[in-house]
Amino acid sequence: MVERKYIAPNAITAANMFLGYLSITASIAGDYSKAIWFIILGMVCDGLDGKTARKLDAFSEFGKEFDSFCDAITFGLAPAILVYSRLNALELNSIKSFVVPISFIYALCGVMRLVKFNIVTTASSEKDDFSGMPIPSGASVVCSYLLFVEAMKDGFGMNLFSVEAFVGLTLLAAILMVSTIPFKTPDKVFGFVPKKMMLPFVVIILATLKYSMFIVTCYYILVNLMKFFSERSKEELE
Repeated sequence: MVERKYIAPNAITAANMFLGYLSITASIAGDYSKAIWFIILGMVCDGLDGKTARKLDAFSEFGKEFDSFCDAITFGLAPAILVYSRLNALELNSIKSFVVPISFIYALCGVMRLVKFNIVTTASSEKDDFSGMPIPSGASVVCSYLLFVEAMKDGFGMNLFSVEAFVGLTLLAAILMVSTIPFKTPDKVFGFVPKKMMLPFVVIILATLKYSMFIVTCYYILVNLMKFFSERSKEELE
């Protein structure tokens, strides 16, 4: 019989998977906005299941594997289907033959990222830095860009969508997920925000999410990349 303390975190993980499933159905139906928001809500669940497990001391190998399988759907397959559907809807002959490879490469790299994570980690209350970009951040790259260009178009009448930029960001996310570049946890990257200002900071981010999510995601990636290349340059000089 399953211990009661494991029910809550695993139920939240299951909700994450359900949101990923809903995102896929929305992408197939051509409702890209809903598909994006389902993935974003999945990110919320992904953060909550870990916090709930830490609070209840409900860590298990089953929970770790279950979380990874659900992440593979919500942050691997769902964004890949979103990329496929969005590019396919453009009906551009120049990219028609590349739509499947581009979307599949993202999904493949996302799953490989999760496999690597499971091999090198064990279920515990400690949250270490990552080897390669975490898969929710990869999904954030795809979703936040589409969310940003959609908001700019609706709010200011500016069509900033670029096929080249979208494809480039998708492939960049895929490469970073399977790279060995160390990525710090978000709380360390945004550690410059004073504790007393953290709540207003989060409120501002959430209130302007259509714009801020892309900016925050880019900042998170750039800080980690700059730190990596800076340290690498120092090592080469020594």
